Amino acid sequence: MKYEKSCGAVIFRKTRGKYAVLLIKNRYADFWSFPKGHVEDGENEYQTAIREVKEETGIDIKIENGFRMESVYLIGKKKNIEKKVVYFASLTTRAYVEPQAEEISAFHWFFEDEFPEKTFENDRIIFKEALAFIKSRFGDATEKRF
Repeated sequence: MKYEKSCGAVIFRKTRGKYAVLLIKNRYADFWSFPKGHVEDGENEYQTAIREVKEETGIDIKIENGFRMESVYLIGKKKNIEKKVVYFASLTTRAYVEPQAEEISAFHWFFEDEFPEKTFENDRIIFKEALAFIKSRFGDATEKRF
């Protein structure tokens, strides 16, 4: 079995009294997901997540300490590669996204109560946990603590 590791972030922003989460579509898949990418030599998980989010969305993020979740699944034509993706949580004030044209076909800020169905089950679980974490740290989106 081969192994791959990527890191990314669940990025939230407060808008219209709710939290919105940024999801992207990769050019090679028809599912919404969080920005992420492969770990490069010499990088730690935080560095990879920050770099990949910047490359894919143009957004500089600050990772909120205390949230880290993993998603592990099989990929490849023969499902012979175990992929581990580590996600962190982030809260931004930036709404503008500059998608990486070579990799990203679409992006959208989804409100917390309209998370799309066309996502992986692991991502729905991670979203719910990350949202609960952000709310515990920053309160409801109507509060002014950020």
